[in-house]
Amino acid sequence: MGNAGATRYHAPMNLASRYRPLVHALYEASVQGVEYDLDLMERIYRRHHDRRFRLLREDFCGTAALAGAWVVRRPENHAWGLDLHGPTLRWAREHRVPRLGPAAGRLKLLRQDVRSVTRPRVDVICAHNYSYWVFQERRVLLDYFRAVHRSLKPGGLFFLTAYGGTESEGATSERKYVPASRSIDGDHVPPFTYIWQQARYNPIDGGILCYIHFRFRDGSMIRRAFTYDWRMWSLPELRDALAETGFRRSECYAEGWDERRGVSDEIYWLRRRFENQASWLALVVGIA
Repeated sequence: MGNAGATRYHAPMNLASRYRPLVHALYEASVQGVEYDLDLMERIYRRHHDRRFRLLREDFCGTAALAGAWVVRRPENHAWGLDLHGPTLRWAREHRVPRLGPAAGRLKLLRQDVRSVTRPRVDVICAHNYSYWVFQERRVLLDYFRAVHRSLKPGGLFFLTAYGGTESEGATSERKYVPASRSIDGDHVPPFTYIWQQARYNPIDGGILCYIHFRFRDGSMIRRAFTYDWRMWSLPELRDALAETGFRRSECYAEGWDERRGVSDEIYWLRRRFENQASWLALVVGIA
């Protein structure tokens, strides 16, 4: 006899497959802390100018989480987000911009090379999450820095994140548990483990190949959700490049160390020097 009337069995979908469409929300939950970043930039800007800044350009903006948070923070704030990746910018326009309310009119998202000079000149330009490491040749990095300098007001600040340490020059990985949250659309994002993998380091040219993976409680994974083919730039290299491209001077901020707990205190301090560690995070600031 046939089984035409039988009900087919479908295996339950694993969590990785179910939440793959929320990959941008997973990234934001695990990597970005935009309110902390904005507070830090405001603190440093006020230290130099004794006032708030208003005009921000976020380079390699991706989903524009930082630029979006900036325009919402105060009604006088304006932001421009630059990125070349069309699908991610489209996601930002479809998901983030509609939820900014009246502030949406003060955010402009541009599919544009960050090596472009933009107008109006802005108070602050930032390239967070090591995104500018995509420029692997020094001449290309200098082109970028020159364009940034020409896009800033006199005295404007350029913020660059960097990492390093004795364990950074090799194959490494780190894991972080991320609790459940909600996406910008209100979708449930389950708890998961964020995995950063530096798969390869070439000491000859500083090239690194890195991946982001997401692992869920059922053991399923979104592997290589994001891939980065970068060059690791050192702090002296960055400061030399800033000086060569017209910045009057630069500063370096690095996280402090909690000796009792044996972990970073997650507070960036202005440094003239600091002891090398297994790993460290730093912020380089160019003053135009």
